[in-house]
Amino acid sequence: MIESRTRSLFLSLAVALGWPSIGLSQEAAPDGEPDFPVEAGILVDGVFQRCEGIAFNGEGSLYVAGNAALWRVETTGEVTKIADMYSNLGLAPIGDRDILMADFGPTNRFNLGPNSDGIVWRVTPEGDTTRVVDGGIGDPNFVMVLADGSFLVTDDATDEILWVGEDGQPRLFTDAVGHPNGIALSSDGSTLYVAQIFESLRPTVTSGKVWAVSLEEGDLAALPELLVDLGDAAANDGLALDEHGRLYVAANGFGQVWRVDPVSGETVLIAEDMPGAASIAFGQGAFDHEAIYVTSTRTGKVWEVEVGAKGAPLHR
Repeated sequence: MIESRTRSLFLSLAVALGWPSIGLSQEAAPDGEPDFPVEAGILVDGVFQRCEGIAFNGEGSLYVAGNAALWRVETTGEVTKIADMYSNLGLAPIGDRDILMADFGPTNRFNLGPNSDGIVWRVTPEGDTTRVVDGGIGDPNFVMVLADGSFLVTDDATDEILWVGEDGQPRLFTDAVGHPNGIALSSDGSTLYVAQIFESLRPTVTSGKVWAVSLEEGDLAALPELLVDLGDAAANDGLALDEHGRLYVAANGFGQVWRVDPVSGETVLIAEDMPGAASIAFGQGAFDHEAIYVTSTRTGKVWEVEVGAKGAPLHR
């Protein structure tokens, strides 16, 4: 634990000083693993002003939330609009074919103050939409489906992570982490990882913290523990886990993706020069299964980044 904290403090200082490659965990790459950091390839450019949510459905098709709509993306980078929305937040696969999409709704706290008109949509590949959550939440951001078909949704304008069951009514799961954004669940279900994007909204101070929340039978078992702090300017956004249990963090403010090993504390800069790096999804279907796909809230690009590992299985 002391070694991990020391590493986190050193990492924060190095990032704050702008060191592009700080030598943390930059040993020779294992067989099959690229020599990090790697250069991100561009899958989509010139289509979206901004995009955020990204997910593969159960058929292996890629979906992106951009320009206040849901889109399907081909391996060629061509896109097809599926449905219009109010905003373009987090996505998650659900069932065999559908996508859950978080949507701020008609208003949002960032511009208009507290509200409760947030929406979570269920969208078919044909564009049929159902409001599975219609109010009772302010500004839903990231969505994650659980084994029983219920799901968690974060509200990064507050401190709330909410649980939603069959009745569609959001119930508080935890408010132990301030301004939660991306979340990811360990394969054994014992740890929920939470990316904190803000320290405060007014004044706006961003955060680089990622927290580990211990769970027991799906409920909180202990107070959150700090896993890593990338520095306040990181503005942590999306998270994803690989098949080895390592966590990928989109540092939106730095335009970088980092990998953190929760067991060893190893921290690796995966890719940089990605302004507004937002949500992350591992390739499926016809896409590269050992690459992550990353959206941008600043440029609207969708990047493909080789990481040499597959994603952890997701609940649908």
